[in-house]
Amino acid sequence: MVSDGTERRASSLGEFGLIENLARTLAEYAVTGDAVPGLVLGIGDDCAAVRRGSVTDVYTTDTMVDGVHFRSGQIPWRDLGWKSIAVNLSDIASMGARPVMSLVTLGLKGDEAISDLEEMYRGIAEATHEFGGSVAGGDIVRSPVLFITVAMTGEAAVTAGGAAFNRARLMAGSMTGTGAGAGYPTAASQLNFDRNNAQDADGAALLRRDAAVVGDQIAVTGTLGDSGGGVRALAEGLNSKAVEALKRAHFRPTPRMAAGVGLVTQGVLAAMDVSDGLVDDLGKMCRASGVAAKVRMPAVPVSNELKDSFPDDYAALALSGGEDYELLFTAPEPVMAAVSPSLGVPVSVIGEVIAGEPGSVTVVDERGLPIEVAVAGWDHLNG
Repeated sequence: MVSDGTERRASSLGEFGLIENLARTLAEYAVTGDAVPGLVLGIGDDCAAVRRGSVTDVYTTDTMVDGVHFRSGQIPWRDLGWKSIAVNLSDIASMGARPVMSLVTLGLKGDEAISDLEEMYRGIAEATHEFGGSVAGGDIVRSPVLFITVAMTGEAAVTAGGAAFNRARLMAGSMTGTGAGAGYPTAASQLNFDRNNAQDADGAALLRRDAAVVGDQIAVTGTLGDSGGGVRALAEGLNSKAVEALKRAHFRPTPRMAAGVGLVTQGVLAAMDVSDGLVDDLGKMCRASGVAAKVRMPAVPVSNELKDSFPDDYAALALSGGEDYELLFTAPEPVMAAVSPSLGVPVSVIGEVIAGEPGSVTVVDERGLPIEVAVAGWDHLNG
């Protein structure tokens, strides 16, 4: 059908509005027997999840396009290969899973130097050697613009029963030696979070976007805003030792693989990675969970390099910069108190899950006064 020019455009919905729209279109055609056998999680989380017998697999894919996600000639080819794998590994980590294998599709103009492509694949090999998810195949196509697409599979690392036991023990306060968990349920069944009967109570434990509840604390790993600072530094042609650290954070992010497994092992239910900006991603989690959030800006972790490079704008970059690939998660205080020091990476508690309009995120300053966030985060159709 040819458009007459009056139809709504994809940009009017935004990236995630369009996803919801297309998911409804698929649902219109769904009939009995169309469902994916063993589907645990479908459209709307960091990964899809499917149970196959005693194993639960997770699936994710990400595309990096020249001029949108990177600029050829600006990012080193080896870092481009590393990052193409790392962003998918981060999705796997945010589910509490381990990577299994990857498929790589290259869209090439044809004039790329073979040595550059070999260098990119060295970066891919370095990332998979360190974290897993080795390349098992893929495709090469001609394209008017260079792109790289990675599809990655993973495997849930922890059983629901084991995670439930650990969560129950923490909620009861038995691991902290205090009464912090007094009044909380102690039965292992508390992990069987089941908003829409999608949780596989007898299968694997998975970190999900739709499991945050009012009263949970909100936390993130690492620091936020460095990657966004790197993007800005590149755009403005800045150079300094601090700026080089920001560029490194943008070019070569570190997926939090061990931390993701650590979270799910101890019974954390809700998590995702920070790819589109803290406020934007937290809003997605809150929408999926039917809750709101309050974030205390003084508690948001920001590196000295970001503060030194952008003393007036570091807060905006930390809240909205995107591509940090840190883990954002929520948990009740007794669980958070035990989890935070055990992950092997810095963890900062930055706020609380509250009742309110689903998806709304309020950021407050040191006096508790709201801070206006001009741009919540990255949207591919409204970027």
